[in-house]
Amino acid sequence: MMSYPISLHLQGKKCIVFGAGTIAQRRVQGLLQAGAVVTVVAPESKPICWEHIALTYLQGRYHPELLTDFFLVFAATNDPVINAQIVRASQEKGKLVSTVTTDSASTADFSLPACRSSGAVTLAITTEGTAPALATAIGNALLPELANYETLCTCIHALRRTWKEIIPEKEQRIQLFRKITTPAALTLFREQGKDAYLQYAAQCFGTELTKKSAILVVSFGTAYAKTREQTIGAVERTISKAFPKADVFRAFTSRKIVHRMRQTGIAIDTVSESIERLKRMGYTQVFCQPTYLVPGREYERLCSDLEVWKNAFFQFPIGEPLLSQMEDYPLLIQALEESGIITHSETELYLLVGHGTSHIGNLAYLALEDWLKHSGYSNVLVGTIGGYPTLEMVLKQLNQKGCSNVILIPTLLVAGKHVQQDIAGEKPDSWKSVLEQNGYSVTVRLQGLGAFPAIQRLYLAHLQKIVADIS
Repeated sequence: MMSYPISLHLQGKKCIVFGAGTIAQRRVQGLLQAGAVVTVVAPESKPICWEHIALTYLQGRYHPELLTDFFLVFAATNDPVINAQIVRASQEKGKLVSTVTTDSASTADFSLPACRSSGAVTLAITTEGTAPALATAIGNALLPELANYETLCTCIHALRRTWKEIIPEKEQRIQLFRKITTPAALTLFREQGKDAYLQYAAQCFGTELTKKSAILVVSFGTAYAKTREQTIGAVERTISKAFPKADVFRAFTSRKIVHRMRQTGIAIDTVSESIERLKRMGYTQVFCQPTYLVPGREYERLCSDLEVWKNAFFQFPIGEPLLSQMEDYPLLIQALEESGIITHSETELYLLVGHGTSHIGNLAYLALEDWLKHSGYSNVLVGTIGGYPTLEMVLKQLNQKGCSNVILIPTLLVAGKHVQQDIAGEKPDSWKSVLEQNGYSVTVRLQGLGAFPAIQRLYLAHLQKIVADIS
């Protein structure tokens, strides 16, 4: 007789497994992945593989009283007689039970198919117990295809959301989904990819597929309102002007700054909150452009955090920081020239002061200084607040230059706390104070890089690149 396949939702459900061998461990792993609350009963000591796993382990032997509080029961001991006892007792108590052994006198309620998963797509194969090894082999053979179907599933899910909003008639939606899931449609997806498939879906709908696009501008953030709008706001406005058909959103990565701004009544999202919001609003295409200067730890963390959302939209590319590729350095120097931030001079020294980092991305500051020298800017030095080159190293270079006039240039997006306190502050350990203590006449320019149109256009160019890459 054919069994009846179902997919159980076990989140928070109590399940018990008798046994701690290899099969029992597989059962436990699957239950935990499904969100079940698992209890294991076995006579041996708790296996090392479960030392840091959230489950209840009872060292002892099977007893019928142990069955009372559980939704599912798994008989996975190495003793067929005990397994049969567990099956019979579970069924007497109205519990659903599975066993790893067969017994004609006590047939279990369910068996577990061979499963392979990728995202929301799960493949379950059973041979009704006649050839379990074959079920496993079939699953392994079909596994490479599941990743493709996961992408297809994401596409169809997004289409469902969009079509539900614009097509009120349920039957019409059903007919559309039948068209885009025919064997021919699936073949089109496999052979020509996602874009061709979406175009086909658009044709079935009878119009061009409308891509609801959003641009998410991600910054570390600042609580200084004036510089925030002069820099971050200016970059966002430049982007918005260049992409009038897209909606531009803001997110800050600094939770401390987000919290501080909310306390003053200013609403600002973290990155995860922004992504969740964009998904709820039905955007199908999201472009993320960070406003970082170098690809340091913040950028690395951003990419890692966004990885979990990669299949939430049709397209979800992430742009690069300002200094990521070799060609970025001469472009930044050109922008600094155009903005009047640096000039060739024999009487004045320019000192570009960046944030710096212990991350390998700090090498970008050294590369920038090298590019400046090769561009004829022997009067421009680069230093960092928290990285390399340090203030002490910069002082040694300044002493060799023999020039007493130093212009401090914050090489940060915003003129926030680091600029106001660490660079231009009056405390004795600020860059301005230390330089003055060493006999230099210091001028500080209190503008973040984001305030300059030429710099804004560089961020825009990085965004335009990822847009062009998927067009």
